[in-house]
Amino acid sequence: MKLHFVIALALLVKYAGAQCIDPSDPKYVNMTFCDSCSGSCTPDNGCSCSAQDTTCVPTPGIDCINSDFSPCCPEGLFYNTNQSCCSTTPSCDPQCATDEVCNSLGICECNTTLYPNLRLSDFHPTVICENNAMTVTVSKCELAVLGLDSSTMRLRNSSIECNFPYQQSINGQTVNIIQAKAASNWCGNTVMDDDSNIYISNTIYIEILDKPIITTNNIRFNFTCVYNRNMQTSLKLPGNIIKQMVYLSGVNQIGLYPVTMAAYKDSSFTEPYENNENVVVGSIIYVGIFVTGADGNQYVLQIETCVASPTDNRNDVNAFYLIKDGCVQETVSTMVLQNISALEAAFSISAFQFQNQANVNLFCDVRLCDITNETCSKCATARSFNTATNEVKIGLTLGAN
Repeated sequence: MKLHFVIALALLVKYAGAQCIDPSDPKYVNMTFCDSCSGSCTPDNGCSCSAQDTTCVPTPGIDCINSDFSPCCPEGLFYNTNQSCCSTTPSCDPQCATDEVCNSLGICECNTTLYPNLRLSDFHPTVICENNAMTVTVSKCELAVLGLDSSTMRLRNSSIECNFPYQQSINGQTVNIIQAKAASNWCGNTVMDDDSNIYISNTIYIEILDKPIITTNNIRFNFTCVYNRNMQTSLKLPGNIIKQMVYLSGVNQIGLYPVTMAAYKDSSFTEPYENNENVVVGSIIYVGIFVTGADGNQYVLQIETCVASPTDNRNDVNAFYLIKDGCVQETVSTMVLQNISALEAAFSISAFQFQNQANVNLFCDVRLCDITNETCSKCATARSFNTATNEVKIGLTLGAN
């Protein structure tokens, strides 16, 4: 008798947390459990004894074949997928989000009581603006309460190539996320600008839930990311500009940082020249060079030398210096606008053309100068560098006005 008491207590402790019914509980005395009749469970036939057509109930802790055995549990009980048993309360696997409840079918559904009197005007998606991407996040359950299907979320351009939605749990709630590239001419993006900022916009579309009673219409809303004007954001917008990127090393060859060089039409460095676009002789060309990823508290970008050549060879017989040892040369009108002051450097030249040549190629040697332990001189005859220079170049096509 004592032994039986211990076994019953062990069963109760083992399955109490999972809320499995206890075969030793008198209230279930009329139930036949699988282990008592060598029964088995299948999704098609439910649970039945091996020697007769009598139905049975899964024994707690004894795994049944496959996963869905709701027919195996009598009315008022629910199949617990974690413990392979019938329980007094429904169970969901994986666990429901904090704004969901587990229904009698073992499926998580939104808890509408958490969103009383929710209106479409109360719905505010989250928009995060990053350098390369615009991320829009919406609450799955907020939309469900409004009668909208978060899984249908898409951008203005509905093609597969433009839409990469995914689901994630944030602060215990399920959200749907979609991203757009922060670039012009990408999947319906529109771009506007002013003297200070660049504005990139797109539109999100969400359809109604497929249910018998429709309480709302498909919706759409616009979102916009604002980017401060600088060389980097300008280069990320056009898709076909004249630029080149190389990698600079830090002190003692530690770290590699991308450096980009491009030609612009304006002194605000917001209108880069595009490929196959002619540069008018006599116009001012603004050349910008910038580094990404380096520590601005340790490094500044230094232009050491710039050479102009009619060919892809900087040592061409007709090539000449625009800048040498950081100093402007009196060959053509050149002005250093920024050097050794930040991770961006810039200079301007008056556009010129070599005799009988349509192209001008610009070669610049640049490096990262460590302001924490060396003197970064803008113009000097003798130099001692802790880091080597790297060449970055672009080619321009000259033409008539």
